[in-house]
Amino acid sequence: MNNRVLSIAWRLVAAVVLAVATGVTYLVLVRTEAGQEADQRILETFDPSFTRASGEVPLPLEVPVPVLFTIALALVAVIGLVRRAYLRTVAAVGLMAVTAGAAQLLKAALDRPNLAERIHSTSNSFPSGHVSVAALSVFALLLVVPRPARFAVAPLGLAWIVAVGVSTLTVGWHRPSDCLGGFLLAATGYALASACVVARPQHPADAIAVVFGVPATQPMPYVDRRQFSAPR
Repeated sequence: MNNRVLSIAWRLVAAVVLAVATGVTYLVLVRTEAGQEADQRILETFDPSFTRASGEVPLPLEVPVPVLFTIALALVAVIGLVRRAYLRTVAAVGLMAVTAGAAQLLKAALDRPNLAERIHSTSNSFPSGHVSVAALSVFALLLVVPRPARFAVAPLGLAWIVAVGVSTLTVGWHRPSDCLGGFLLAATGYALASACVVARPQHPADAIAVVFGVPATQPMPYVDRRQFSAPR
């Protein structure tokens, strides 16, 4: 099995693991009483009631999510097209569009049962759209920027994701489970998108090698045509 197939395989495995982790986060922290209690205790350490009373909005949340998404999408597309990394551009744009849409669908489809008596708000907010869009923006950039730039984008992007997540907790817009679910969902999409990028064949026939792990294009063996020549 060649290196490309192995690279695709571990990315797909990572996507499955992350998707399962997203589901487990919802089932444990949202669908159980103990999970809701733990989620609420963590949220209370950020004292969202104080921020709500003051009316202040942290800096990372001042830009509305649709605006941030549009800006990030345009930036990713421009960088990818300028670099002529067309496959990576398509993968990055698809990552943002599909995963952001999935986050909104999940938030609308999933419910939050009232299992803990002291928790008054029972409306579902899983997964966090703020965190998922922030994470998607960073992951999409990692797909299109040059390799040396990724060493700067990754830590700065992680700091931005954490800042957005903490900000949503301090204003009481989301619970810790929402933030974790939003990040895991975005990471799932990134793993799938990165697998698609690795699968780019260098030659049309190499698609066979990607699927089956065998060389599809081999150099033609040398044939001495003189042995087929008519005698003179």
